[in-house]
Amino acid sequence: MLIIGKILQYFLSPFVWVFILVILTAMAKKEKNRKKLAGIALAALLFFSNPWVINNLQYPFHAPPMPVAANEKYDIGIVLGGMTGYDRVNKQGHFNQSSDRFIQTALLYKKGYIKKIIASGGQNGMFSEDNFMEADFVAKNLMDLGIPAEDIWIENQSKNTIENAGFSKQIIDRHDGIKTKAVLITSAFHIPRATLTFEQAGIAVRPYPCAFSMLPSATRFSAATMIPSSGAMENWGGLFRELIGMTYLKLKGAK
Repeated sequence: MLIIGKILQYFLSPFVWVFILVILTAMAKKEKNRKKLAGIALAALLFFSNPWVINNLQYPFHAPPMPVAANEKYDIGIVLGGMTGYDRVNKQGHFNQSSDRFIQTALLYKKGYIKKIIASGGQNGMFSEDNFMEADFVAKNLMDLGIPAEDIWIENQSKNTIENAGFSKQIIDRHDGIKTKAVLITSAFHIPRATLTFEQAGIAVRPYPCAFSMLPSATRFSAATMIPSSGAMENWGGLFRELIGMTYLKLKGAK
């Protein structure tokens, strides 16, 4: 099921749609059909590569900053995977553009806002990556910063947000539960869906968005936002993923 889901993600990409349209254009036998398909392909390319369009559709999904007040104290913080990658050539893990999740987790612990950390994340690719487990990598780096191993609980089996929540709940239950909400640490764009997922799994959370990939200024119209961008096309996949995930949770009865 997981592999099917990963494959479907590729077909949610406008890159794939435009590519299919180009192939159909080349295969069309009638000149009229070729021109029509070419026009549709060009229109799709210009629309989906427009930064202003995707920014305005995507920004509402970004949770605003939710800084922790001085008097807030929590038993545990749960940091979700998606902040690392694996280099098969050098056989090494590395942090990616979402590494602010790691930074904020370490800061929350060091400042005394959270007592324990659950590092949640296994292998998020379709294929095995030399047994690289994201949670293990994150935990090691947290320990390198001086955080005691006994304060880090590792959940390295999950491959998606639903499994993040389910396996984290099992760990919390094995430790006789927690008395406070859990601080949920993940990217701002991921917070709305992740919050619903964890609460549906029975974990009351205090969202802590980080790794902000978009600022309010990104929604303003300017000449620069009319320049086609490959990055804009890539962002559609993330938007579709969140929309599908939120729809699935709503159908399951999430409030």
